[in-house]
Amino acid sequence: MTKIAWAVFCLQALVSSGMILSVVLNLFKRLLKNMRFKAPGHRFYPIFLCCLLFAVIVSCEDHSSQQVQAPKTLIPFIKNKEQLRQITESSGGRLLMVEFYADWCPPCKELDPILEEIAKESGDKVDIYKINTDKNPGLASAFRVTGIPHVVFIKNQESVSFLSGLYPKKMYLKVIGRFAQVLTDKKPGAPEGAT
Repeated sequence: MTKIAWAVFCLQALVSSGMILSVVLNLFKRLLKNMRFKAPGHRFYPIFLCCLLFAVIVSCEDHSSQQVQAPKTLIPFIKNKEQLRQITESSGGRLLMVEFYADWCPPCKELDPILEEIAKESGDKVDIYKINTDKNPGLASAFRVTGIPHVVFIKNQESVSFLSGLYPKKMYLKVIGRFAQVLTDKKPGAPEGAT
């Protein structure tokens, strides 16, 4: 690593870690004082160092005040055990698909678009939910989640199947097809074609 690259790295680390900017400015003042400006090759060092300082400060701007909007999703999040209980009790005989995930998990992130597609295509067969295992370790242990992503299929308030790990979309659809019933407007006991 060159001296300039090392200096940029150190300055970025100082500025981004919240160190006082005056420490960095004092360092540059010392560098500028100690340089010999009379030598022909060193004539542009003060200008270069000032530009470098400005670039480092700008690149390390604090963007925390800007609100980052979460991506819109069709899949609601379950935040606690009580909410899960209410959802399972009110689901009746409808199939629920619950994904246990973590924000840091790459396979979980790969599963997100698959679940979004399933939610769009199979919304009449299954309700999909997500549970963050880092925020709800009790729920994860209650469902014996040992690895993520872990998708649990619940029907009539009981776990009927699960898939642990990342699978192709057709595997999730296969389980949905096995346990789900398509909701229709048909009245119970009504003849075929009647509504």
